[in-house]
Amino acid sequence: MQPGADPRTLWQPMAAGMAPAMAPGMMPAMGPLAHQATAPGQMGMACGPHSPYGLTGMDMLRGLNAIEVQEQANFMQEFTAMIGLEIEMANKYRVIDQAGNQLYYAVERTSCCKRQLQQGCCHDCAPWEVDVLYTPPGEANQLFLAMRRPCQLTCCCINRPVADVIDQTTNQKIGSFRDPCTCCSLKFHIRDASDNDVLLVDGGCCCCQPGIWCPLPCGPCAEVVFDVKDMTHHGKIAEVKKRVPSCCTWLFAPDVDNYHVSFGEVSNPQWKAILLALTIFMDFRYFNTNRNNEEARQAWRQ
Repeated sequence: MQPGADPRTLWQPMAAGMAPAMAPGMMPAMGPLAHQATAPGQMGMACGPHSPYGLTGMDMLRGLNAIEVQEQANFMQEFTAMIGLEIEMANKYRVIDQAGNQLYYAVERTSCCKRQLQQGCCHDCAPWEVDVLYTPPGEANQLFLAMRRPCQLTCCCINRPVADVIDQTTNQKIGSFRDPCTCCSLKFHIRDASDNDVLLVDGGCCCCQPGIWCPLPCGPCAEVVFDVKDMTHHGKIAEVKKRVPSCCTWLFAPDVDNYHVSFGEVSNPQWKAILLALTIFMDFRYFNTNRNNEEARQAWRQ
């Protein structure tokens, strides 16, 4: 990506012979290589960056107008949180299209010891790693994106958290995120491969979004809206919504959330991939605290 390029029109050349864009929800037709497909739910890997049908993860994103990122609950983590001894397990996320088809799957690769640093006073400094797989229905899973947040000393406005996004088919960095220091608001800077600020993700004032400080499964407290703005033209070009999945999730797994990404004017698949990864960065930064664990610890102290 070139510094200062417009994310709405930037076009990264793809490999020759690429399949044409598809409408949201459309799946590739089954062909003579269908016998090579992995079973549903199996985390197999394809041998190369391309699927048997010629579509890559970037190709699929090009035809999507919106996606839903659904965080998965972990029984062990939720159980230990209820007794005040939460063990941080690897976060996992399903990414589905508007038709409900799972197209991507994100799984945290952070080691067990490093995951435990994500709680408490070391939260801002803790490292984490996430791999995003392209999981087209009926095909072998393929490595797609990698997110790397290195361990770094962060204190207030000094050395704010940064995470890089890497295209695993080329092993090249395509962008990064930065969580700037703000007062009473949630904002994120999205940067290109050269670390130039290109997009601003603006959650507005925390006081105007009750879902930030009082999440509930219904009403205005059920969601938090983030506007994605072009830092060159200062106009809204996309939107991200964090949602509480259900009443049961709110009660028993309050650290689990869903994220709806509307790509709006963003057409370049690489910027769509970065927005997909952004939801995971947001979840790690501000929406990964388990209320049940805190309440159980308070009960132990009494």
